[in-house]
Amino acid sequence: MRTCNHNFPGADRETSDNFARDVATDEKAMIDAISGLRQKEACSLEAIGYLMGADPAQISRYLKGTRSTTLTNYIRIARALGYRSRLVLEKADVGGTSAHVLSDLKIVPHQVRTIRQGGRK
Repeated sequence: MRTCNHNFPGADRETSDNFARDVATDEKAMIDAISGLRQKEACSLEAIGYLMGADPAQISRYLKGTRSTTLTNYIRIARALGYRSRLVLEKADVGGTSAHVLSDLKIVPHQVRTIRQGGRK
């Protein structure tokens, strides 16, 4: 799926891996839900592709999870199936040390220095 070595470059490797694992789990849940709707509605990949202006093979890759896409495309697929979607954001499980990354983050402001030609004055 993803070829990036560090999905959350501002975090340490362990935190980045944990976040990436959580994102992958959420994406899989979304794919499973949409695939379930497709089976329930007995809608072909060709019909979804036609409505979206996309190749049915591309839609298949999205729904198999072999190719990531945008949240917008998942919502468009659901809409093509006759469903509206609603995004629900829940507080993440705070079981690990990575749960408070933003509150523990300390960014030191940088100073812009002007260097004049001919040395400092």
